[in-house]
Amino acid sequence: MGYDLLRCYYIFGQATKQLFDHFRKTCNEDASNAKVNDRIMNQISVQDKLTETNLRKRKERGKKVFRLFSNVGGIEAIERLKSFNATTILNLSPDDVDFLIARLNE
Repeated sequence: MGYDLLRCYYIFGQATKQLFDHFRKTCNEDASNAKVNDRIMNQISVQDKLTETNLRKRKERGKKVFRLFSNVGGIEAIERLKSFNATTILNLSPDDVDFLIARLNE
């Protein structure tokens, strides 16, 4: 579990944000989230179906990873990661992500 996992979450977070932004042009936030969830669930094979809770957690992780790395150099910044492993990044709170972004952009 390492850079590949973080890259996958980065790409997933980027795609869900783009999809949400697309739906947000014509729908409210709740409807946009529901449409994003439906799109994701339709892309997953029947044997791999996610529960709503697992989907929410994966979206949160993707959002966190995308938000962090898109603010500090993009997907390429994942390769430069030395102090943290993937598990540490995935377990950061939103406040921790904000703190890291601020520190890395000083």
